[in-house]
Amino acid sequence: MTTLVEKVKRAGVVGAGGAGFPSWKKIDAGVDCVIANGAECEPLLHNDQHLMAREAARVVKGMELVMNSTGAREGIVGLKEKYRDAVAAFRRALAGKDHIRIAFLENAYPSGDEFVIVYETTGRVIPEGGLPLDVGVVNSNVETFRNIALAEAGEPVTSRYVTVAGAVRRPVVLEAPIGTAWRDLIDAAGGPTADDYALMLGGPMMGKLSFDPSQPLTKTTGAVLVLPRGHALVRRRAVPFGRSLHAVREFCCQCNLCTMICPRYLLGHDLHPHLIMRSALFGLPFPEGKGETSAVLCCECELCGLYICPMNLPIARVNGNIKRNLKALGWEGRKRGTTPVPRLLRETTRISTDRLVARLGLLPYNVKVPFSEKRPSPARVAIPLRQNVGAAAVPCVKAGQRVKKGQLIAEIPDGKLGARHHASIAGVVKEVKDAIVIVAA
Repeated sequence: MTTLVEKVKRAGVVGAGGAGFPSWKKIDAGVDCVIANGAECEPLLHNDQHLMAREAARVVKGMELVMNSTGAREGIVGLKEKYRDAVAAFRRALAGKDHIRIAFLENAYPSGDEFVIVYETTGRVIPEGGLPLDVGVVNSNVETFRNIALAEAGEPVTSRYVTVAGAVRRPVVLEAPIGTAWRDLIDAAGGPTADDYALMLGGPMMGKLSFDPSQPLTKTTGAVLVLPRGHALVRRRAVPFGRSLHAVREFCCQCNLCTMICPRYLLGHDLHPHLIMRSALFGLPFPEGKGETSAVLCCECELCGLYICPMNLPIARVNGNIKRNLKALGWEGRKRGTTPVPRLLRETTRISTDRLVARLGLLPYNVKVPFSEKRPSPARVAIPLRQNVGAAAVPCVKAGQRVKKGQLIAEIPDGKLGARHHASIAGVVKEVKDAIVIVAA
């Protein structure tokens, strides 16, 4: 009998709301609680809201499959009460199911951070450098559980829900084939309203800046936000890292507001962003001898720099650079032995998503975004071989080969952590390089 872990592995399911950790590895564990993360806390995003309203029963099915596989006795759906259609859909789907409950989250950022949602829904604090598994929890995005339910039925991941919003004529949520070019999705939203624009892929806070609309939709990117090239967020992200470092050296006033607002600090982690700036950039001693290595605890949510810093300094960007340098050097942090204790300040430190939208200059784009029943039918898709944490997939098709939708086109390397990929449209393989290009036939 094929296990759920094997079915999820075959289907190419990865975390749909984050870095894309292969789900087969995450659910191959024993836990007592499974959390479906429907917080969708990034401003302007609506894809998870629509998915929950349309496919709550399938999300619940995926949760139950994972609960049975991991031995979990409790399931929790974490979402905001303002998502009324989604709440109503889950209440219908959960009728008579006492083993799964709804937990309402505040309309605050970053309520979708896995450390935050685990604490808000269970009261458990994930240790420094730890994972939800360390406190007996599997936490995944609602779309991931939907994909797990499909995987159990033998359906691989070939599409995802995606928000197309910002400076477009008709903001919309679509279910689009993996590999669809952003340009095609923007066209489906009526085209851009700005002649010269940039793209924020994934959200305005933690998303990636791009000026290339030919880039493809991946399993992990839930949104493309079109912004005028002159928008403050675009100008900020476009600053070279060297200039960012110079700005911190010149203007950091050591006010410690970045620390006071940090979600991980507020959960009791020994993370003090203002001291990291002081130590890394000014050569001054760091208390308790931890040094800038504590930057590995940063979730890079960007609240410190984009919301609270009076100098608008790129604090999370500096932390992220330190993290990547430490990883490249082979440095491994240690989990703290004791359980962190959330700080009292946390209970009065909530950053409303509405306030955040205003601070980011996004009010003109904060509109209702409908779901379109019409699925895009791209003439060409480019499916990247690396869409997830771990190793890139290895192609198992060649140029000129005809493929069917759902056919396996890239396999996990032997003995590696990774994910399979499948053809998202039927057609002919045109190119096999870093991405497999398929032209519709």
